Amino acid sequence: MSKVVLHIGTHKTATTTIQDTFWANSALLEEHGIVYPRLSYLLRRNPITGHHGLVLEWGAMPKAYHLRSGTIGTLEKLAKKYAGSDKTLLLSSEEFSRAPSLAAMGRIRDALSAFDEVEVVCVLRTQWQFLQSIYLQVSRRRSAPPPPKLVQPVIKSGKHENLWVDYNGLLDQLEEVFAPGEISFLDFNDSVAQQGGILGTMLRHLGCDLDAGALAPVKGGASNVSPMSLAQWSATALAAPKTAPDWLVAKTTELLKAEFSENVKPCLFSRHEFKLLKDHFDARNAELATRRAAVQPGFAISPADDSGLTLFRDDIDAKFWLKMARLLVAAQL
Repeated sequence: MSKVVLHIGTHKTATTTIQDTFWANSALLEEHGIVYPRLSYLLRRNPITGHHGLVLEWGAMPKAYHLRSGTIGTLEKLAKKYAGSDKTLLLSSEEFSRAPSLAAMGRIRDALSAFDEVEVVCVLRTQWQFLQSIYLQVSRRRSAPPPPKLVQPVIKSGKHENLWVDYNGLLDQLEEVFAPGEISFLDFNDSVAQQGGILGTMLRHLGCDLDAGALAPVKGGASNVSPMSLAQWSATALAAPKTAPDWLVAKTTELLKAEFSENVKPCLFSRHEFKLLKDHFDARNAELATRRAAVQPGFAISPADDSGLTLFRDDIDAKFWLKMARLLVAAQL
């Protein structure tokens, strides 16, 4: 039987690592029944390994992601080629999980209707980690709301940057197109802790007999790694309204480690903000687990846990800012 799997992210759940690795090992994967198509026609040193050109209703889609046959045309070609086979076609883009893109998912499903089976796979991250990662990604490209202005709006709306932070909203949109049994949620923390990490988890979920160690690693096995949260935040504050350059983030990282330990484990949020996020989203995640129990018994998102954190944003005091100012001034003297 033929099957197509839509891996829709979410953002900052090692999606780029999966895409880079599966793209580099596509020939080996196909030998083991998994087709990961190389859709990018731009032959560059850094190829586009995700299938972002298949996303609909993404107004800001970079031109480099556009496909010659268009989104629907490309999907129809893939269906014609693989829907009569016994292979699993894997299509991966975290941009599928944007709320406007989810609203157009029915058109994507229709284009893939020739497959015997369709499944949506989505990796979910504990919300304080997810929201922190979104902030780090956005603030590297443009001005981002300061952390104190993130928490209450996200709790109220359930979304940030058109991404669902309350995963019940994500499930609502998916269930408009897919049956509950066609949707699989994976917990990020659990997935990375399993044998072979996120790659091993994904291979096993796809029913592939390959071990993650058989895949040639790309970029040391970790792509698109975020900077240290409070280093990016402090550099962003210093550079505002412009974005912080890499050299400034390197400086704030160096000082944070010097002041708070080489092994510092920072959190973008204050202790109070962390508790607000934990109390609200742990409850929402429990509701999600209840909704999934009939088709995914035992599924749960890891509760927010601050036991491994050693530094919150409210620990950054005037002494840190004074030392940072002296470092920057000294470089000009």
